Amino acid sequence: CFLLSLYFLLNNMVYFIEWEVVSLNSMSIVMTFLFDWMSLLFMSFVLMIASLVIFYSKEYMSSDQNINRFIMLVLMFVLSMMLLIISPNLISILLGWDGLGLVSYCLVIYFQNVKSYNAGMLTALSNRIGDVAFLLAIAWMLNYGSWNYIFYLEVMQNEFEML
Repeated sequence: CFLLSLYFLLNNMVYFIEWEVVSLNSMSIVMTFLFDWMSLLFMSFVLMIASLVIFYSKEYMSSDQNINRFIMLVLMFVLSMMLLIISPNLISILLGWDGLGLVSYCLVIYFQNVKSYNAGMLTALSNRIGDVAFLLAIAWMLNYGSWNYIFYLEVMQNEFEML
């Protein structure tokens, strides 16, 4: 991903992929993904850190009987983080954020004791603060007619320049 991000940067490339998940009568649900140099660079860092976590957890947690469960939780965390990185849509970002919060909670309470449960509740409550911020941003984007913020970056820049 790192080399691909350099390639995208040097060639000024952006890929915008739309995937129609559901189409029913006149309604359609579309997932959009934005691949540019910055998203690929962030994904390379996330993948590098996740691979190191998995690599060192194999040795560090070698006596744990449920190491596969831990690795699956880390991979779900990475998947949620990838959804956050490549989504130009606030609804899919909210889904990635909630997935990140749920998996974070599961990772924090992994050892299942009182201290980890208390820390897990703190994690869940912190995630709710982010949910409120995302819901406010979604409500604000209703003024523009779409939740794809990438379409309105120039409009927002022009509004701030006029102020």
